[in-house]
Amino acid sequence: MLKVIILLCALISCCVGAEHHPLKLGRATGRIVGGSNAAKGAFPYQISLQQVIFIFRQHICGGSIISPNWVVTAGHCVVIGDLEVVAGEHSLNNNDGTEQTVAVAQAIVHPNYAGEVGPYDIAVLKLSSALVFNDYVQSIALPPAGSIPSGSAILTGWGSTSQTNNPSMPDILQTATLPIVEYDECVRTYGEDSPLDPTNVCTGPLSGGMSACSGDSGGPLAVKRSDGTFELIGIVSWGEIPCGQSNAPSVYTRVSAYIDWINNNAK
Repeated sequence: MLKVIILLCALISCCVGAEHHPLKLGRATGRIVGGSNAAKGAFPYQISLQQVIFIFRQHICGGSIISPNWVVTAGHCVVIGDLEVVAGEHSLNNNDGTEQTVAVAQAIVHPNYAGEVGPYDIAVLKLSSALVFNDYVQSIALPPAGSIPSGSAILTGWGSTSQTNNPSMPDILQTATLPIVEYDECVRTYGEDSPLDPTNVCTGPLSGGMSACSGDSGGPLAVKRSDGTFELIGIVSWGEIPCGQSNAPSVYTRVSAYIDWINNNAK
């Protein structure tokens, strides 16, 4: 059986990994496996989803701005407690002067999401007040309904760089350009009994060394259009640990499969 994890960075805790259970991490230093530092403001649709407990605040997931009042993320990122969205974030440990922090007023998880690793891993977050769009805070476009992505795509997030069971979490937003793995090939790689669903999209490379990892959950997999704007094609959902192994694609919720659900709920 695959050792599959949800790529979740949860509240102030040590590393705990188990099959088909969230991976709980604390913050250290590092980057997306095989990635590099993003330029400040290069991905203004990226947010840090943070859990607030008393006076403590912890990055747990990524997410994407789809309008001034709404963010899309993974269903497994909706955890117990108060949640805040930090837009315009670059360094998690320093004040960049571009951040906008807004409380989550309502979290709507897809009703068919059963929890843990599986399909329908998507949620929309209604913000308590509207974000102010500027050079550092912008929305990302949604793809055409039913479209199947191909080629390569851009992953961003504050996920672990570690290729071992011990996490190494970043301060600066990371980015990597990854090849999209066709769904049938992803199924052949993981096996017919894996949690894969046709509403997923996968990225390689199958040779390893680059991947999403713990803490990237809920964050965007995007493509850059010819006009320079970005389109959201995937939401980081799950992967195999250690991250960045060969023949272990990163798995995302394919956004084009949920356009009607997003439009009906994020309004």
